[in-house]
Amino acid sequence: MAESKNLGADVGTGGDWLYRQGELVLGPIPVQQIVEKLYAGELDGRTEVAPVGQRAFRRVADVEGFRLHLAKAEAKLRVEAAARAERERERRQRNVRITAVVVVAIGVAGGAAAAARYLAIHNPLKRSDGMATSEISFEAPRIAVARARGTDEELLDYPGGGISTARKPGGERVSRRGGAGRMNSAAEEPDGLQTASFDREALKAVIASKRSTLYPCFNEEAQRHPGFSAKIPLEFVIGNDGRVSKLWVDHPSYKQGPLADCLLRELRRWPFKPYPGEQATVSLSFTIGKGG
Repeated sequence: MAESKNLGADVGTGGDWLYRQGELVLGPIPVQQIVEKLYAGELDGRTEVAPVGQRAFRRVADVEGFRLHLAKAEAKLRVEAAARAERERERRQRNVRITAVVVVAIGVAGGAAAAARYLAIHNPLKRSDGMATSEISFEAPRIAVARARGTDEELLDYPGGGISTARKPGGERVSRRGGAGRMNSAAEEPDGLQTASFDREALKAVIASKRSTLYPCFNEEAQRHPGFSAKIPLEFVIGNDGRVSKLWVDHPSYKQGPLADCLLRELRRWPFKPYPGEQATVSLSFTIGKGG
């Protein structure tokens, strides 16, 4: 090395040297190698050295000929240590950034997977049986004052009362009355006046915003019966408390069963506002597929 070219003159004796590491005495090595080891950090100012032939060991820092090289070596090692520390800091920052990106990516992927699972279960746009929203059509609702259904109509008996009729095996109809009594009818008022106080436009707004919540019921029916295709007319009563109290499914195959139960369960979640007076009845009709 350039720093060791004139070492012989600096140190005085030049030649070969011994040095100690712990209990070991190593060497002899040329004086140039002592300098190289200083620059490499293998030896430092506390290392004891002695020329070959001398018994007295001295620290490198106490040998006049090595002091300049020791100072340069220490400066070089400090610069290299600072550079290593900077590289390590940058590496840690880079790892933090990579970790953050990975965490975000995992979060996005997890969210996408959760959304996909949710849509696979709840989204009416596409079910496992292949039914899409485009296969379900909807007719505008008709809203009127609730009436008692005639004796020539088949009604469903749902919890909460109301009139229910069923047909005997021979065709004769049998009527049953629920605990809540008959529905209010304007025609049965003594003075014949209608006293309805519900807001038709407000009811239509709720129906328009919530009708898609019934689609999963139709999709579940399609899963139970592949190829499900039918026109499903519904009629339900909105009680004065704003909750659907009765439902009729006017289709011979779906008057009762899982589809009717699902529809009623969803309808009872619709947020109609309470109102006084005559109760409202709503007629809806859904066509699934080609309508059967």
